[in-house]
Amino acid sequence: MSGIEKDLEELSRLAVTLGASRARPVPADFIVVDERVQLKCRFPPCPFYGRNRMCPPFTPTAEEFRKYLAKYRHALIVQLDVPLTEDVKRRIHGDSRLEELFSDREFSRTLMREGRQAWRLLNQVISGVERESFKRGYRFAVGFAAGSCPLCDECDVTAPCKHPFEARPSMEAVGIDVHGTLNKVGLGVEWGARGTVTLTGLILID
Repeated sequence: MSGIEKDLEELSRLAVTLGASRARPVPADFIVVDERVQLKCRFPPCPFYGRNRMCPPFTPTAEEFRKYLAKYRHALIVQLDVPLTEDVKRRIHGDSRLEELFSDREFSRTLMREGRQAWRLLNQVISGVERESFKRGYRFAVGFAAGSCPLCDECDVTAPCKHPFEARPSMEAVGIDVHGTLNKVGLGVEWGARGTVTLTGLILID
């Protein structure tokens, strides 16, 4: 086993130790980038577009990111399975429309509270593995989390980031086709899974 292979295996184990459900090393050129992913940040309008420093238009475009990605050889995909509570499962698998669900303030607060904890954990895993990669000499290691950055209740895009060592953009924010990438590496996520939501992050290592 080469040095990088050994490091990737150990970094995968570290991700699980930090709280991930699984982690898998993959070649960086398996990562799928598609401009249409960033189009979906705008249509239908995402409430975080232009309101979070880790979201477009503050992140690199898919075209820019593709150039960065081409310089990497290795990547680590990290996944976190988040069990849904019985109440949440009952509501989202019922007959209610999304607009009705999110107009229910109590339901929205429950989702935000439970979701933020999971998103923050993924951020911690990603930043932890990125930090360890850097310590091992991979000075260009950089991580990507999932969804909008959850570290602040509200992001002030006019001020410097309050959590620069933990805040990371999502994979989608830079144009990565997460679904296409996961299918390519054999980690496909089941759409409409009834018991859990799977969050996916990525660390590029070189």
